[in-house]
Amino acid sequence: MYQRVFIFVKIPLLVLIFLIAPNVVPATPIKTLSHVVPSVEPQNENRDPAEHFPDFGAIPDWLSSVLNWVPPECHHSRITKGEPNELEQETGEYFTSPNKQEPSVSITNVMALNDIPPLYTSPKIDGEGIWVSADTPASGDGKPLIYKTVYRPSVEFPNTVVYMAVFDMSRLKPRLFIGRSEPGIYKVSNISQEERLSKIVAITNAMWMQQHSKGGGAVARGKVVYPMVPGMATMVVYQDDSVDVLEWNNDIPLSIVKDARQLSHLILKNGMVVENVLEQGKVADSEIGLGGRLIDAGGVSTTERANWFLANRTAFGVRDDGNLVFVMGHHVSTKDLARALALAGCKRAIHGDANIHNVVCNFYFRDENDKVVKRDKLSPNQLDYTLKRYDTGYAKDFFVFYEK
Repeated sequence: MYQRVFIFVKIPLLVLIFLIAPNVVPATPIKTLSHVVPSVEPQNENRDPAEHFPDFGAIPDWLSSVLNWVPPECHHSRITKGEPNELEQETGEYFTSPNKQEPSVSITNVMALNDIPPLYTSPKIDGEGIWVSADTPASGDGKPLIYKTVYRPSVEFPNTVVYMAVFDMSRLKPRLFIGRSEPGIYKVSNISQEERLSKIVAITNAMWMQQHSKGGGAVARGKVVYPMVPGMATMVVYQDDSVDVLEWNNDIPLSIVKDARQLSHLILKNGMVVENVLEQGKVADSEIGLGGRLIDAGGVSTTERANWFLANRTAFGVRDDGNLVFVMGHHVSTKDLARALALAGCKRAIHGDANIHNVVCNFYFRDENDKVVKRDKLSPNQLDYTLKRYDTGYAKDFFVFYEK
């Protein structure tokens, strides 16, 4: 009986503590750049606490929907244990239901980007949530190929900062390169992976190494490197150079796939953060970990820590306009990566690589003769040595983006 009383008292107390948090503010529209469409006006609720605490505003509907979404297949499983037949495929782990999807190939010539209203006003981060093309690669005609921003997406951890880049896929083409130490490298040894380096724009990490990805599949230049697994989260590049992030299904003909890489489950689905998934027929938290291989900046495993999921992480998301968003953070959870991508307009997202040596987004700047004259990093906290890591290939998979 005392435990029940404690629970009923504890919940209102936690809610009250959250309501009086002094630095959480209502997300209001901010001035947009000339290249963007106006920001969507968030629908703030009118609650009494906002009147008594001027620095606080209720979480608007647009953010609440992002924070609280659970895939439909997990709704009833929160109470009762799921059965193995709830999913179509078992690969050592159960994944979210592989709804059959058509590949997304819709690309437009204009990127319409909404600036993202900041969640916090103090301390201020200059340019937070504002998409800019300054210090990102541009084409020969001067038009930007990439926009970037910095953002704090976490309600629970205000010190979480992520860096995001939107790739204009109407002007870029991605390629997956298989790492030299990957077991499948021999399968692509006779496939030419050379591209015109004079057109290089950016390089990002890919996903975890295949031995750590619980059987994740891969395709390189149309050749199956590892078998594709139905239901698994997949980043796929089609033969027309468009890109998508989806749950793989066997109705997608391999003949239209140029490159693909799989890892675990979608972290963002239908524009909402995935909170829970099914593993071995049981509901499990959607946070993705590497076990003892998930380490902090000092090389120490985070396994035994309460907040073990706060780590160096990356993810890829796709928007309805077909453009790809890459996000990286150095003290971030899987769910907060997904929230950032949702706020950037993404509908589906897949986790990338993790750990300080494996989170990479390099920009390459070319002169009028297409000679690389400068390199830069999306995140200032990315390790400097990674700027030249890929000059002669690399041990792990990675994505390269070229101008078309």
